[in-house]
Amino acid sequence: MRPATALPSTEARRYDLDWLRVLAFGLLIFYHTGMVFVGWQFHLMSQVSSPVLELPMEFLNQWRMPLLFVISGVGVTFALGRRKAGQFIGERLQRLLLPLAFGMLVVVVPQVYYERLAQGAGYTSLLDFYPHYFEGTYPKGNFTWNHLWFIAYLLPFSLLSLPLFLQLRKPAAQVLLARLSQWLQRPGRVLLFALPLVFLQLVLRPYWPDHRNLVSDWFNFAFYLTLFVYGYLFGPLAGFWQAAERQRYLFLTLGLAAFSFYYWGGDFYSAFISGAIKRAVQGINCWCWILVCIGFGRRYLNRNSLLLQRANEAVYPFYILHQTVLIALGYYVLQWPATNAAKFLVIALGTFGGTLFLYAVIYRSSVLRILFGMKPKSFAAERKATKTNGHQNTLRLLPVTAGNSRSAVDQDVDSSSWPDPVR
Repeated sequence: MRPATALPSTEARRYDLDWLRVLAFGLLIFYHTGMVFVGWQFHLMSQVSSPVLELPMEFLNQWRMPLLFVISGVGVTFALGRRKAGQFIGERLQRLLLPLAFGMLVVVVPQVYYERLAQGAGYTSLLDFYPHYFEGTYPKGNFTWNHLWFIAYLLPFSLLSLPLFLQLRKPAAQVLLARLSQWLQRPGRVLLFALPLVFLQLVLRPYWPDHRNLVSDWFNFAFYLTLFVYGYLFGPLAGFWQAAERQRYLFLTLGLAAFSFYYWGGDFYSAFISGAIKRAVQGINCWCWILVCIGFGRRYLNRNSLLLQRANEAVYPFYILHQTVLIALGYYVLQWPATNAAKFLVIALGTFGGTLFLYAVIYRSSVLRILFGMKPKSFAAERKATKTNGHQNTLRLLPVTAGNSRSAVDQDVDSSSWPDPVR
């Protein structure tokens, strides 16, 4: 007989979340290519903007990164499931801090170099620029993590949240989580978790510009930390995932309505009131689209494939490398006498091809694999041989009981190249 505190179901490995992570990061190339042409502030900007890109860019901007923080939180559920606190901290430092440091010292440098060239600086080469890279912090100076801000936030989130996560593994918390799982299955209840996001939009967003510098960025810090904790909290709760799947069309309808209101909504009485209303709608819109991705993903993407296995292993190095390739290529392509559409296509495809080439080099180097957050080559080969022999581990979200840890997990290392694999 199932214990009274057990969660209501057992699930197989969550390939849907693997797919969502790969697809969300796959959009980065197109999104950052769009940033060159949309007319928003970016490291390189076309002299002629393309307003047609504004709608899809604004749409993606509402939920893409929030979704990734939720998925990262779910990944920590399983990464922490088989590790002690000290082991978890060691892994976080290796998989997050090391790639971040290497990225800031090596990978990001050409981005700032080409940006300064576009602004009229007279550096003769990348080597000539490199000593100047350490002169002050970006944007007034040069030293920066640029697009690697996601890693820079994910690391303190993991460490600061660890005491809470350890408390949630205790028997008393397991009983409450089992009840929460059942409570969430009722229609509409998962929408209530948009309220903290709305609160943060109203209270913090007006006063903290989007610097993404970690130390004076309290809106982003609180907003993304909340989503990260949501991922850990909901990770093993079958009721949450079932509700997201069953009510996916409701969330889709609400998401379309919220985004339409945010994007096309008019002014209301005063700029202050209009801004507050739109910020509140942003919080609702963000959570609805996260639920849409989770619900439809669970329905249609929960299946494995060779492509998924390869993409899971490549996604972290691709993320670290892609913007450097994009900016280096874009600097020259923007000088061509061609249309924005042609330039967009060349930059997007060239970025993918260039990043793929660099990944092929990294894949074969044990040292580079570690610097880019991948497992050592010998370890990956051992796992591949194990799978070839017909023994492939799977991930299971097991029922949580009062006497068990938060989850029992068998790890599939194919996806472990990302620091928070959905294992």
